[in-house]
Amino acid sequence: MAQGSGRPPIVSMRGVRASYDEVRALRGVDFEVEQGEIHGLVGEHRAGKSTLVKILSGAVSMDGGSLRYKGREVAGFTPRSAIQSGIAIVYQGMNVIPTLSSAENIFTGRRLVRRLGFLDEAAMEERARDLFRRLGADIDPRARLEDLTEAQRLMVEVAKAISTEPELLIFDEISSKLTPREMEAVYRLLFEFKASGRSVVYITHDIDEIFQFADRVTILKNGLRQGTEEIRDLDKLKLIKMAYSFAQSREELEQDNRELFLLKRYNEDVIRNIPVGILIVDQAGIVSTANFAALEALDLRGVEALGRAAGELLASAGLERADEVAQALSRKEERSWDELRRGGGAEAAGPGPALLRLKSFPFKNEDLKRLGTILVVEDITSERCLQDYLLRSEKIASVAELATGIAHEISNPLSVVLNHVDLLRRRSEGPELERLGKIERELNRIGEIIGSLLSFSRVRSLPMRPLRLGALLADVALLVEHRLREKAVDFRLPRLTGELSVYGDENSLKQVFVNLIINSVEAVSEGGVIELRAQAKEPEGYVEIAVLDDGCGIPPGIAERIFDPFFSTKEGKKNTGLGLSICQHIIESHEGAIFCSPGEMTSMVVRLPAWGEGSAGRGGAEEGRG
Repeated sequence: MAQGSGRPPIVSMRGVRASYDEVRALRGVDFEVEQGEIHGLVGEHRAGKSTLVKILSGAVSMDGGSLRYKGREVAGFTPRSAIQSGIAIVYQGMNVIPTLSSAENIFTGRRLVRRLGFLDEAAMEERARDLFRRLGADIDPRARLEDLTEAQRLMVEVAKAISTEPELLIFDEISSKLTPREMEAVYRLLFEFKASGRSVVYITHDIDEIFQFADRVTILKNGLRQGTEEIRDLDKLKLIKMAYSFAQSREELEQDNRELFLLKRYNEDVIRNIPVGILIVDQAGIVSTANFAALEALDLRGVEALGRAAGELLASAGLERADEVAQALSRKEERSWDELRRGGGAEAAGPGPALLRLKSFPFKNEDLKRLGTILVVEDITSERCLQDYLLRSEKIASVAELATGIAHEISNPLSVVLNHVDLLRRRSEGPELERLGKIERELNRIGEIIGSLLSFSRVRSLPMRPLRLGALLADVALLVEHRLREKAVDFRLPRLTGELSVYGDENSLKQVFVNLIINSVEAVSEGGVIELRAQAKEPEGYVEIAVLDDGCGIPPGIAERIFDPFFSTKEGKKNTGLGLSICQHIIESHEGAIFCSPGEMTSMVVRLPAWGEGSAGRGGAEEGRG
């Protein structure tokens, strides 16, 4: 810390107040950060720590009080003005775009460009490599965020923060998501900032961290400052006493060892913040501890879990075999459940079904007396989706390899047979000529099937370029116009009003949408409705195009198999069952996704990465007639 330098504090806040609706988060807090110091910020959950630093980052506005930054009075910050003023923050809840690369995430909103305004991707990637080397992080600048681990994504956020070379760097509860090796890199970064005369505010629930590097620490409780202390004047127990509430029950007040109770409160806070879901059930089967990760996995965010029967809580989450799990907890058994469905119960807060992995085991005191049972809860939905995707990809790759071999083995003799049939037709007449015509048509159909096999199995580099979606869909409408007329289909094409663009191969994408529309034409009755919808998903960075029809629909059991090679629900001999497999193959080669969405109308949805900075959200769609 810069002592006696005569420089004003980099941050000086007096009587700061802030609220969320009726909740008063800060009730008149004084907070000061010296230039060149590492300042710790601790307190119980909802003490106001995150709100205080969000005022500095521009994410929250003050209701009252004063703020001075580098000696100058400011009314408040916006996120942009905070960055421009040299303030950077890494939040505990990450703000990343999963479909963009790590380099693109680092430079979101401030892309590097060359002289004529073209995006300088090479410069961004090189700068990202330098930042990752500085952090000791083994991350590919071109890797998409969705392909990285949670810890790696957080390191991308750290790289983004330091890329602006801030004068004040803020960390908000990051240690629980990083490995010890990655935390060592963060600690080196803290000391690097301090050595260069810059300042750090570090929020943590881990008291031990504060003693490793902080110069001073401020303690918040219930939106009020309890004090600011020099680390050299503190010991661990004194800091815990200041940070954690003294509000005790009568039984707790009767305990002789108050220090033990305070350590208990501290340890409970650590449990609440670890990234693994933990439920602790006492001997009576009542939940005594439920951390944030457990409530997140059970989809019970905001639900009061403590003091409730474990079986009742698990049932309210819609957990499969909740009674069986509750019985294992009450019997203090060591059990595990690899896959249990969580169906989104009556108190569920999120989108619904998920897969959970559970493990229960009893815990004992020093005398080996069983005190209760711990239930570890892990959401494995993403893990299972990835495994299913890899299995399906392996299956498709095997079928594709087999298809290629079969197609090549058949195509050569087929060409010979077709040539001889052609010669015979030239020499024949009457009924024999008609029979040879039927043979030729069937041989040509075999040739079409072989062509589909080769199209399905072909792996090639597609000539990608930016494509305006409106023009692409208009061309597709022209290609299928005759099929629509034959059935008098009411075809509704989106009239795109903005520059909605994707990046891909024009012919391949046309093949996909023609295939989807033709499938809908075959599914609807005479005079049926087929509608195309297109919209940008701005936060996710992709464009979503849906083909809807009011046809016969797809039964739930079949919907899971429609993308399997050679699977078909169409009657007759003209269908090979490869159409949707080829569509999926094309869309995945564009780094997109295709799926069937249930509803009143059958909906085939294609998601493609949006093209162009800011393109997501610029394109709107209004209904028109095709």
